[in-house]
Amino acid sequence: MKRAACLLALLLCAAAAQPPALAWGDEPPDSGAQQLPGEWEQVAQDAPMTAEEFGAMTLPDWLGRLGGLLRQGFERPLRLLAKLCGLLLLAAVGQGLCADRSSPELLGMVDTVAALAVFTLCAAPLLSLTEALDGAVQASRAYIVSFVPVFASVLTACGQAGGAALYGGFFFSTAILAADTLCRVGVPFLRMLLAMTAAGAASGTRTLPRLTAAVCKWTKWLLTLCATVFGALIGLQSVFAQSADSVAMKTGKFLLGSSIPVVGHAFSDAMGSVLAGMRLVKGSVGFALIAVMASAFLPILLQCCAYQLVFAAGELAASAFGGERSGRLLAGLAECVGIFVSMLLFFALIVVFSTLLLILLGTA
Repeated sequence: MKRAACLLALLLCAAAAQPPALAWGDEPPDSGAQQLPGEWEQVAQDAPMTAEEFGAMTLPDWLGRLGGLLRQGFERPLRLLAKLCGLLLLAAVGQGLCADRSSPELLGMVDTVAALAVFTLCAAPLLSLTEALDGAVQASRAYIVSFVPVFASVLTACGQAGGAALYGGFFFSTAILAADTLCRVGVPFLRMLLAMTAAGAASGTRTLPRLTAAVCKWTKWLLTLCATVFGALIGLQSVFAQSADSVAMKTGKFLLGSSIPVVGHAFSDAMGSVLAGMRLVKGSVGFALIAVMASAFLPILLQCCAYQLVFAAGELAASAFGGERSGRLLAGLAECVGIFVSMLLFFALIVVFSTLLLILLGTA
């Protein structure tokens, strides 16, 4: 039985060391001509930024990229703010020109028309924002489908068989479910919230705006709860899987070093060095998904923050100009944009957090 166990451990260690051997081909690892398998290298090349480029960026590079993102994200919201201020000022002038100021019906009609004009002005950029969110989620879903098998093979080559099974099972199914839910339920739900906000502002009653605010509040709470539960589950399962992988790897190294005379310890040390190099490859491949998620969702996140600032400023301007319904409408639109941000962060963070967790757990 002892000889059979030693033979089994030797076969397992040889299988774990096989992917690095194939990755380097006929040249030794220290020759400086390291070559990754085709799928791994393709994943790294498809990313908008590699880990080496990320590490080589300086402060001026970061400031330049941030300035470009800010210009791209704040251009349309600032134009919308200028149009809103002009429209609210025109509505205030119209209310001031009303001859019979003792008639609340006439002033309410002017306020309602101004609120509908504000919604017409804001509807187009918000609908384009929902389309951008839907397109980013669908593109990320397609990339995850092709990325997960590749990263799972990298984890297996690094000795994290349990982590690879977790990433290709629980994480993959959860990410696909979250993407499908956001595209099929979340985006139509956002459009329904926009319609409820417009109807609440035009109705002149407090019931529908309060209902819309309650729906937004409970939606954010539900997304926070789902993200917390997912983070707890993936964290605990990753820790348990990494513990099992570490025990299996240490047991294999011990049996390999103690069972093979003369060269057992040398082969065990060499396998440890190869696995350390593979962990660097794992970080480079895993960074590709993080770069793809950042390039897809960061511009939309900046636009959402810009629109929230615009709607907050518009609400202050409406209050100053006497547009009660316009101010209530802009406050509701700001709440809708907050749901945009919550959905965006929910999907992006579960993907980035899971990938970073499996990258960091295997470094010890």
